[in-house]
Amino acid sequence: MKEKQKIQKNLKNDMIVLFVLELLLFGYTLSKGNFNFMPLIYAVFLLLAYFQANKGEKIAGIIGIIVAILMMLSIVFFDLIDFLLGLFVLIHSLKYYKIFK
Repeated sequence: MKEKQKIQKNLKNDMIVLFVLELLLFGYTLSKGNFNFMPLIYAVFLLLAYFQANKGEKIAGIIGIIVAILMMLSIVFFDLIDFLLGLFVLIHSLKYYKIFK
């Protein structure tokens, strides 16, 4: 039970940190004059996953996995930071998802 709470806490922390970072990235792209909507989409899904993880729902892990893979695939368009952050979320989301099996 304690392990489940630790994994849930890690996932929630990842989601909040990434939510804030994605909002900052969205603001940065707006200030530079080129509108990039992907950080906003990631931010919405990360917030949704946070609330689901807070409830202890399995769907939070699935949302985390999807967002992480999308962030990792976006390395072609953006940068290495999104890839690394996506990798951390993927690892924590997979651990979270496994506790429901």
